[in-house]
Amino acid sequence: MEREKIIFDKIGALIPGYRGYAEREGRRQCDKLLREEIASIIAQCEKIITDQIDAEVKNRDTTKAGMLENNRKYLNTLASKIKFAPYGASSFFSNSQIKEAELEQIYKKDLDILEKANSLKQNINNRGSEEALLEIKEIEELLTARNQFIKEFK
Repeated sequence: MEREKIIFDKIGALIPGYRGYAEREGRRQCDKLLREEIASIIAQCEKIITDQIDAEVKNRDTTKAGMLENNRKYLNTLASKIKFAPYGASSFFSNSQIKEAELEQIYKKDLDILEKANSLKQNINNRGSEEALLEIKEIEELLTARNQFIKEFK
């Protein structure tokens, strides 16, 4: 593996623009990993709610189980939206390139989403269904704002 890196570094030194391509691909990979982590946190929240639904079904509280199921569905959809959100870096040969300042703003938006997802996970057991749904919708709004920002540059 180390030998391949050395070869690619040598190739990169010989090909104009390759280093920029490699950096952009690294950013795309980091962005993908971050979105997968956020989606994983959301999936963990979904699992917690699924356990709550099971408990409510055992208690025969179908009203509460129904409200929890709505939240679970919302989380499932949100996890998919996060996982398949646009990349925070444009491809190397794209006509419109995302500049460093814009990229930093995208990373800030991603961090806000991550922090909100972690907050939801930590507090989901202490939230009522409506309160949890509001927090889930806040995450979705952050994601929508992030995606809109990226669309301006693609």
